[in-house]
Parts: sequence; C-alpha cells; structure tokens
Amino acid sequence: MSETDNLRLAFFDIELFENGAAIRGAMLITDIETKPYEFRITGPVRPSPIQRVLYGDTLDDYVHIDLIGVPLIRAAKEKLSLILVANPSLLRIRPKLSSPMVLIRRDSKSSNNSPTDADDSNLRTVTITAHRDFPTEAPAAQAMLASIMQKRDLLEPFERLRAALGEAHKQKVGEGTSKS
Repeated sequence: MSETDNLRLAFFDIELFENGAAIRGAMLITDIETKPYEFRITGPVRPSPIQRVLYGDTLDDYVHIDLIGVPLIRAAKEKLSLILVANPSLLRIRPKLSSPMVLIRRDSKSSNNSPTDADDSNLRTVTITAHRDFPTEAPAAQAMLASIMQKRDLLEPFERLRAALGEAHKQKVGEGTSKS
C-alpha cells in the first residue's frame, strides 16, 4: 500500500438555483485517481428579503462560508488531504479550516497546446493558487497532484459535482416536507 492510497481530495463548490434564491453547496471526496469516495450536499439556503437587506454585501460570505462551506467540510467522515475549489471566492473559507485548500483553474496559456500534446499536458493546463495566509499550500498541492495531473483533468470532477448538485436540487434532496 503506497502513501497515496490514503490521500483524499475534496472538490468543493457552491451553486445558485431558482434565479439565485436558493444556494447549495456540495463536496465530492475522491481518492487520488478522482474516483468517488464520499459525496455531501447541503439543503438549499434561501436568504429572506430582510436578511438580504441586513447582510448587504456580506451575505455571500456569510452563506458560503458560515452556513454552507465550513459545516459541509467539517462533516466529512474522511481526513481530507486537500480541498480543491474552482471559485476564487471560496478560498476565503480556508482560515476557518484545518485542511489545506487550493484554487485550481485552467491556465490561460494552455489554449496554445496542440492536440498532440493533450494527453500529457494536463500538468501545464492548470494553475494552483493558495490563500494568501497559507502560501506554502500551493507548492505542496502541486507536488501532491503532479502524477495525477499527467493522467487526469482535475477540473473534470467539478463538472460531476455540479451535475450532481443540479440533479439533487431537481429531486429536492435535503428539503424538508414541511414549510414554516
């Protein structure tokens, strides 16, 4: 058993539904090969008009960090080796967590890759960024992910996560049957 067998990657994202009236978060925990290991999703958070007024421009941080992100990530059954986000604003959660977190984005320079380079260019096609208070997490994540990035697109699990979020919202997963 290699040391990478116990690595757990958490792909975390937040989506808006119902024209922004409902906000959900989800986390797909995978092994190092991005095979699903655990999936967690929140019920929809629906801020009231009064909350929108009172919170103003702090509402997104409150909902994304305090109501969705921190509780969802802390609920993971597995010890997370690395949390990956594709939305830069979600990096603001990092100071409230004990697990390392990085932003992963498609590298704008990668559009020059020719099709013949596609099979071995995934390492060059993403940029990994850490929260400004945790600068060493980016190079550590790069080292942890180097071998898998040569074989897999690390942004693809976010597509699965968003599709699962959409399906869960359609099926009303996590919504109570009573309205109060």
